Amino acid sequence: MTSGHRWNTVGDEFVRLLVAEYQVEGRIHWPTVIGASACLCGETALMAHETRMPERGCVDSPRVATLIHDGDVKTRTIWGYSTAIAKQAYGIDTENLPTYRNVILQLGTQLRPSAFPALDVPLHLAPQDTPMNAGPRVRRTIHEIATREGIQSSDSAFALATATMKMIGSAQNLGILDLTCLALQCYVAGSRFAPLVEAEANPATGRVTLAVPAEAAGHDEDEPQMPAAAAVAAALSGDTGFGRRR
Repeated sequence: MTSGHRWNTVGDEFVRLLVAEYQVEGRIHWPTVIGASACLCGETALMAHETRMPERGCVDSPRVATLIHDGDVKTRTIWGYSTAIAKQAYGIDTENLPTYRNVILQLGTQLRPSAFPALDVPLHLAPQDTPMNAGPRVRRTIHEIATREGIQSSDSAFALATATMKMIGSAQNLGILDLTCLALQCYVAGSRFAPLVEAEANPATGRVTLAVPAEAAGHDEDEPQMPAAAAVAAALSGDTGFGRRR
């Protein structure tokens, strides 16, 4: 696994790609692009560890769960890495974030109409396109960027998590806690549902039920000398780059 610096630099490229892809008439609907980035992160983790998947439906993989949440080094999981950034860069109390188990239970084993995950976010943060469409829309380009930059497999997922957290910082006026909750749910959705081959049509307004969420050690050769989440958080809370705190 590469260092947090590589996740950071490749994450910047992913931000530019996703913003360009999802921009409509010069405007960005941040919940849509953040959900897409997070769902693509989960999908990338899934495809890195599972080669045999159903065409549709739930994929319950212990290997993927280890990368997303269950790994022994929490900041080397997508969930732990992202929540560490949320806490260190944006001051989010992780006690107010949903638990991994509750997100799994909430999402269930089937997508809703138009391939929408059962997201639990305020209505004004509902993505305008299902996050599952991110795969068909930009999966190939994400792979091309990762290959060109010399990162593969799990590192691409961490670079996408980095991109997601940077975009949350750019949209912090919408509410960092709620956007982080959205991202966590989309990580899990992307990692637990078979990737879409073709994009689904956008749902009509009101097709998706959404609600306000309830508040709820040493280094080895593969570890960077500064924890990756801390390094990214330091960059986000500094004077340059995406996600600058105001």
